Amino acid sequence: MNQLQGATVKLALSGDSIVLRGAQKGNNPPPERTLGLAYIQAPHLGNAKKNMADEPLSLESREFLRRRIAGKVVKFVVRYKTPSGREYGSVYIGPNLIEDDMSIKLVHEGRAKVTDQARNKLNRSDVNPDEADLIDRLLDAEQSARESKRGIWDPSPQPSRPRLTAFDDDASTFLAKHKGRELRATVEQVRDASTMRVMLHLPNAHQMITLMLAGVKAPMVRTNVPGQADIVEPFGEEARFNVEIRMLQQDVKVRLEGMPQGNAANGSFVGTVIHSAGNIAEWLVSSSFAKVADWSAVYLEGGAAHLRQLERAAKANRMRIWKGFTGQTSQAPSKTFEATVIRIVSGDTVVVYDEARDADREFQLSSIRQPRMSDPDQAGYTEKARESLRRLCIGKPVTVTIDFHKPAHENFRARDCATIKCKGTDLGAHLVKNGLAGVLRYRADDGDRSSNYDELLVAEAHAQENKQGIHSGKPKAVTKASDASENATRARSFISHWQRSGRIPCVVEHASAGSRLRLYIPKENVKLTFVLGGVRCPRAPRKDGADGEPLGADALAYTTRHAMQRNVEVEFEGIDKSGGFIGSVWLSKDVNLAEGLLEQGLASVHGMSADQSQHANLLYAAECNAKTEKRGMWAEFNADEEARKADEKAKQEQERLASTKADQLKPRIEFLDVMVSELVSPMSMFIQIAKQSKVAELETMMADLAVSQMPKPADFAPKVGQLVSACYTVGDEWHRAKILKVLPGSEYLVSYIDFGNSETLAIDRLRPLSSKFASTEAHAQEAQLAFLNLPNDGFVSDYAAETYAQLRQLVEGRQLVANVEARPSNAPIQITLYDPALGRPVLEKSVNGEIAFAGYAVADKRALSSLHNSSALAQIESLVDEARNAHRGMWEYGDATADE
Repeated sequence: MNQLQGATVKLALSGDSIVLRGAQKGNNPPPERTLGLAYIQAPHLGNAKKNMADEPLSLESREFLRRRIAGKVVKFVVRYKTPSGREYGSVYIGPNLIEDDMSIKLVHEGRAKVTDQARNKLNRSDVNPDEADLIDRLLDAEQSARESKRGIWDPSPQPSRPRLTAFDDDASTFLAKHKGRELRATVEQVRDASTMRVMLHLPNAHQMITLMLAGVKAPMVRTNVPGQADIVEPFGEEARFNVEIRMLQQDVKVRLEGMPQGNAANGSFVGTVIHSAGNIAEWLVSSSFAKVADWSAVYLEGGAAHLRQLERAAKANRMRIWKGFTGQTSQAPSKTFEATVIRIVSGDTVVVYDEARDADREFQLSSIRQPRMSDPDQAGYTEKARESLRRLCIGKPVTVTIDFHKPAHENFRARDCATIKCKGTDLGAHLVKNGLAGVLRYRADDGDRSSNYDELLVAEAHAQENKQGIHSGKPKAVTKASDASENATRARSFISHWQRSGRIPCVVEHASAGSRLRLYIPKENVKLTFVLGGVRCPRAPRKDGADGEPLGADALAYTTRHAMQRNVEVEFEGIDKSGGFIGSVWLSKDVNLAEGLLEQGLASVHGMSADQSQHANLLYAAECNAKTEKRGMWAEFNADEEARKADEKAKQEQERLASTKADQLKPRIEFLDVMVSELVSPMSMFIQIAKQSKVAELETMMADLAVSQMPKPADFAPKVGQLVSACYTVGDEWHRAKILKVLPGSEYLVSYIDFGNSETLAIDRLRPLSSKFASTEAHAQEAQLAFLNLPNDGFVSDYAAETYAQLRQLVEGRQLVANVEARPSNAPIQITLYDPALGRPVLEKSVNGEIAFAGYAVADKRALSSLHNSSALAQIESLVDEARNAHRGMWEYGDATADE
């Protein structure tokens, strides 16, 4: 008998073949040898590469052997070798060389049979007595198995579960079915310390998969792969050996967590190996055999915080893969403070107000990258990311944790990077989870990253899995809003509608001064310049600090902190010469921005515009409070001195008014030949200039418009205020029109700008209007009768219909002469209409006089036309008094205005 030797069983290749491992010397892997079990033969395992299937009960034989000897120290003896050098022998799992012979156990349990070679050898004369004795024992064990019908001798064995190397459907379906479950498994091969070949023991099959340990990456070991160069990274073989002695062919549990991108077809998964001896991934990191892998850390249940803590400790020890490491070995303490978000700069940068420092501070959200504006498919998501941040946190308290400082680099300035949370929600994770930002990747030795980095990785995996935002594969273009303040003409086309609408929801996009804002109306996709009415703020300085007035920067800071990027409501009062809109901004139902500026002494009341505002009392009261408390610009305010100056100024104004009163009261003379194209109500009509050139111009344009219709885009959805081409229901002719209101059911209320009439149309009767037609001024102009207040919905409404009928008789279908008595800003012109057939223009014979004489009007002393022409006002009052005394029209039952 050959010499008895000792070794450790590395693995069982089959039911009759094993790999033995000798003693380790130093840090090098120990020598290995393959040993076949002498004189026996187990069913053969198949080979997927050679398209060979497993023989019946082959896996059961291998498993019988594996469970008893894998990883254990055994004794063995080599009994013979083949000419090719392969060794065969006996293996003993205990001290008794008869009872502990693994070959006899296999044959006795029907997991293997005696070879014909052994039977023949027993009949030879030169057989060794020890060999003959071993063969006899094997034959006795086989006879016992035959008689008991065990294993391979069972005539009707239980069907074996197949060993599968591919999937019935695909790897993605397999993952969806088993994700998160703990599955019984055996580690079949260790490719490198963090990648294993695993056999999952499922109810109906044994499934082979490649498993990558979630959260870690060990040095690569790749040898003897056809077509690829060998790669053995430092400490790769040592790391693999240490995993093999702990995990190879051991029974474990595997939890599948995910799948590397692009690996749906080759059966590679990311998961966790659960073993009674501990977590192998944690052991690898703590022993400096592996690094934390960001890409797979997202799959870890509970996050990778513990692994990162172990990695920092390993770096500090500077062993194995961290030998010579010079980076940061511990997480630097982060500075945390409370602040308020006052501005969203972009999809990954915000400005907060640090009350402790009384300063604005800008931070970039750590470890994320907003969608690229340079990428046409992502540009729209940049705008969406910024809006998502605005909705989430603008004006709200947040907790800021400063993670690191990013120095200036090339064209990028230095930045402080931070993790910012609003009510517990990480702003960066919120963006990433919704597909509105990506997560930056770092080298393992780079500690400058978000303190919440693992949550960002998990959020990105969620967005990718659910195809959110930039991961959806759907391009998103930038939304372009129209500019209502492009010029004064364009502004005038919006103001009437917005004035009638009351408070309109807006977003403050920018503040260039305390009282000058840039607004966006989401419902209409319109941007505009807006000036607070009734107040004047000091001029804010430029970026270089020049040209600013005292307190100008403070006023701008106040507006920025209270209104910047907030949802507000706006009341429109008028427009200025450049197309800017004037009015009031309400930060909430009862909080007025102008009032706040005045209260803080950062603005003063502008008397002329304040007096025209319905909130004049509010503004004056706020300024008075600031003066009393001596805030801001009123810090040195002296009430007595101001009263003296006010009296002196009032006296000078009275003198100026007295000297110019005569000039101011001169009536206007501006006669026009007109036609009333549309009588809307007693107080509103549209007129057209009756010149031949104007008529010809309108007819030519109508003819061109009829043959120049633009095609309707599939996504055509005009907005309020937009000019379109509309097909009039009477005659089916195309006219220029303006959208007044968007109605349910794809219907629109439109006004025909060349005639003044309006109607409701379906979307299929609308088309885009060519720019050559849109640039021409409207041929119909809104007007009202000068000096008069006529019955309408808000005044003596019972007589509105009679007044309308009377007016219609006087103006319909006639060419008239109009004198423009007044041109109020942002309001219809005020006219007196004369019938040229009645001779020279006399007020008593005018349409205005006829209506007053008929008892369907009262004199409007506040009208601008009345202020210009007091003589005409007096004549109208005389006609009204005569009608009242004669009980004509609305005076038939007495004073119809008594209850108004």
